Amino acid sequence: MKIRLDKAIVEFIPENDIETAELKALWVRMGNCEGNTKQLEPMGVYTPEDPATKNVARFHLEGLSEKELKSIPAFFAPYDTDVYCATCNKTVFVKKGDQIPVCCGKLMEIID
Repeated sequence: MKIRLDKAIVEFIPENDIETAELKALWVRMGNCEGNTKQLEPMGVYTPEDPATKNVARFHLEGLSEKELKSIPAFFAPYDTDVYCATCNKTVFVKKGDQIPVCCGKLMEIID
């Protein structure tokens, strides 16, 4: 995913179907008209040179309702693929357009 900064504007540009689905889910959560305005707040410190952080920047999505916090967004397979659970290593085959299942309380990940 590319990120562009222009003064106070941040643009997220997905580079594949998976990133497009993830950005769509974020957009729905951020743009939901129910309740308070949502905000992305940085968590911790972003240090790309530290191998322990694996070059990951984390943000907390503030302002979600209790219902939104408990829901897991629906993602659909962009193509026929295997998905796996990073917790228990279970794998499942899903066809294009099928909903990606939840396992161990988290969305399964697409195997590239």
